[in-house]
Amino acid sequence: MKSSLLLALLLLSAPVAAQRLPDLGGQAAWTEKEKQEFLKYIKSDRTAVPSGQVKAQPASRSGSARAHRARYIALGFSAEELSIDNSAARVSAVSAGLGPRLLAGGHLFSWARYYGGLRYGRLGQERLDGTIARLSHTEIPAGIELALIPLGTPHTRYILIRGGVSAHNFAGARKAEFAEPLIGWRMAWNLGLGYEWQFPNSSWRANIAAEGYKSFSGRSPQFYGMGAGAGVAYTF
Repeated sequence: MKSSLLLALLLLSAPVAAQRLPDLGGQAAWTEKEKQEFLKYIKSDRTAVPSGQVKAQPASRSGSARAHRARYIALGFSAEELSIDNSAARVSAVSAGLGPRLLAGGHLFSWARYYGGLRYGRLGQERLDGTIARLSHTEIPAGIELALIPLGTPHTRYILIRGGVSAHNFAGARKAEFAEPLIGWRMAWNLGLGYEWQFPNSSWRANIAAEGYKSFSGRSPQFYGMGAGAGVAYTF
């Protein structure tokens, strides 16, 4: 009895399927009605995509496939005091006060940045005859800067730790005028510690820092310096 009932159901459903699926043997001779029936048959087997869950995304260009990383430019002023270090004595150069400094860099990560820049200042060094020579001091620093957020503070406050190298050029007099001439290009290690805060809803930041450097090139005399600076930075 059950077998007879199942066979009857299959026989009844066969004409329905035949009406939904046109004859595939003579597609070239299909009428417009048969074509529409075939399209309707194909669409009936598709699963509908839930609305609002899948969004079409345009093909990304090769140039914009990589996420944009923020860059910044910083302008400030700094004061320094430089000392000459040798086996006989230490002769301190006279600081001339503030000098301009320009830095530019970008983000490696949200908490790590790279930077490079230029700083200019003037120093005084004693000549052999006892007079003071005013020397220009150009510094070209480059390095890595860590921006760490102290615990319990807003995410717009950072402790800055800088480290890198710098090229120093001293000019404005002849080497023969000094017992320990600094004239020329020399290399040094750089290290700094500072504090930075970002203005609310803005791309501007303000910072203060204490920095130092120490020469490592084989040229004599060796020197080291300490300084402090302040400035503003713009992120884009």
